[in-house]
Amino acid sequence: MAASKPAFFTVLIGDFCRHLKMPTAFVDKLRGTPPCKCVLRGPNGQSWNVALEERESSLFFCKGWRKFVKYHCLEEGDFLVFHYTGKLKFDVTIYDESACEMDLEVSNRRSLADGSSDQVMSGKAVTEETPTGLTVFQSRNSCFMKTLETFRRYELTLPQKIVKAEGLKGHMSLTLRDPKKRSRIVETDVTLDKRLKLTKGWCQSCREFKISVGDKVVFEFVKPNVIQLHIFRGKDVQLSGPKVVDSSNYRQI
Repeated sequence: MAASKPAFFTVLIGDFCRHLKMPTAFVDKLRGTPPCKCVLRGPNGQSWNVALEERESSLFFCKGWRKFVKYHCLEEGDFLVFHYTGKLKFDVTIYDESACEMDLEVSNRRSLADGSSDQVMSGKAVTEETPTGLTVFQSRNSCFMKTLETFRRYELTLPQKIVKAEGLKGHMSLTLRDPKKRSRIVETDVTLDKRLKLTKGWCQSCREFKISVGDKVVFEFVKPNVIQLHIFRGKDVQLSGPKVVDSSNYRQI
């Protein structure tokens, strides 16, 4: 029986978006091969050139690794298996927090920039500051953005596409979470034209979470009936992702 291909696995934690350490025991399998660069092949078959850097007898995936992370929307807690196929080439299998293999919709997603600017991983989202000053918010989850205006401090209408995608109906309770991990329950109600809006608890959430008029707020559905709020002040923000709804296409109520 043919010998199985060498492989190693890692769970993404800490500052994984900048570099990733290869297990020391696996580095020994590469002895005799100059640790200069390697090729990573993702779940959809696309290949990525990634530099290898030796530091204190350890080997790290460095330049090019950030692009791989961004393209596949990797996040803390994801589980990666690197299958070594020889000649410094790896086939990478990705599992998310549910222990299921990453779907092709996510792995086929293309990054918005060349990876040269800093990234901050936040839940299932990537927030990137581009050289032009634009903040790009990228998520695999359903999300939309609203600019808080005075009338929106008391109730806020949800885009109909979001309501349909998340299976929201009539009077129900939703949990809002702010960047400091504080939570508050808000109630929904139906408008005269049968649209869904946040009502009871929304105004109090704005005060507690210190959301001010003029702030841009991204509403990201991270779990059923759980919305993570991302608050941006004085920034131009653009949303990207397979389930993003452009709220500018909806009339303001």
